[in-house]
Amino acid sequence: MGRLTGKVALITGASRGIGAGIAEAFAIEGADLIINYRTNDDAAFRVVSKLKNLGRKVVAIRADVSKRSEIQNLIHLAQIEFGRIDILVNNAGINQRGWFNEVTDEAWDMIMGTNLKGPFMCCQEVFPLMKANGGGRIINISSVAGQYHGPKTVHYAVSKAGLNSLTKVLARYGAEYNVLVNAVAPGLVRTDQTIDEIDSPAGARVLDMTLLKKAGRIEDISSACVFLASDEQQYMTGQILAVSGGAILDN
Repeated sequence: MGRLTGKVALITGASRGIGAGIAEAFAIEGADLIINYRTNDDAAFRVVSKLKNLGRKVVAIRADVSKRSEIQNLIHLAQIEFGRIDILVNNAGINQRGWFNEVTDEAWDMIMGTNLKGPFMCCQEVFPLMKANGGGRIINISSVAGQYHGPKTVHYAVSKAGLNSLTKVLARYGAEYNVLVNAVAPGLVRTDQTIDEIDSPAGARVLDMTLLKKAGRIEDISSACVFLASDEQQYMTGQILAVSGGAILDN
């Protein structure tokens, strides 16, 4: 039996990159899955097909997590398919580089809507289900940018710092109901979206600031999420777990 056998997990932004990697790791460990995505139908259904080949029940549901009505529909469809949600991974996120004086109101609202308000609303909609089921796990995918504080990703860094705070606040609310809430804060991880950055001179300078002097793998993030989602640990909540090669040594 896998460490997540019998569990149902909802992962937002799971059609590619880190989200797809977390979904695969969960499926290998026995979880059934709701793959949330916003735009790319083909990518989402490729993930679904791959995970079904592992013997899991998997559905893809399109929803923009910055819109409450779409989140509510997502949760409703998930309940119809599975009847429960044991694990929520708030992975959906967007980034946009820009110095402090370059950030527009529109860019600020877009980043905050997806990266901070989205997880807040997803937690708010899923929490009653977990409470009724006797508990659950919420994992927020943050970033070391929320601990390093920019400087060229001002609104992104603030959104992730806010997500760290939300994690700790929700841990307080969840403790009474056996809902454990933690965050994983990746550093620079090699994905199809970051490969150009990692292989650039600027990326090399960032990696040189880490203790391990290298980029992370998607598996480094997904394995941390499996641990937090499993019953192996039942005493961690409100924690920000930095998976960053030693880029951040304090919280």
